[in-house]
Amino acid sequence: MSDSPKSIIGKIKEEPLVPLGFFATVGAFLYAAHGMHRGNNSQTQWGMRARVVMQGLTVAALLGYGLFQSTRDSKTSRKEDFRTIDWDKLEQDAIAAEKAEKNAAPSQSPLDKLIAKAEAQKKSVFAPESAEKK
Repeated sequence: MSDSPKSIIGKIKEEPLVPLGFFATVGAFLYAAHGMHRGNNSQTQWGMRARVVMQGLTVAALLGYGLFQSTRDSKTSRKEDFRTIDWDKLEQDAIAAEKAEKNAAPSQSPLDKLIAKAEAQKKSVFAPESAEKK
């Protein structure tokens, strides 16, 4: 059996308070059951109250470990998402793009290009068949 966090032993090593709480809850319940068997009401009441407390502490331990794990995972995943930015290279690329834009010949606006493309498609799609055969 491996000690990976997915195995039972790995989980016990990762979250030792949960099995401890489980056994404390079972122990309190057995103590109450023993008192009930003997007819000792005060021992039964004390055991049941202890069981409720132990059960609550076990649930609190589970929630605490879950919260701890989620915050730890979110911190590590955020660090992996960030990339370093080379600001000097980015600025040089922007300056080069501006120079290339200034040196380029004036051309049509994007809207004019779109209109010209649509007119070209309209002529080819809706052209009469007789014109295509000629």
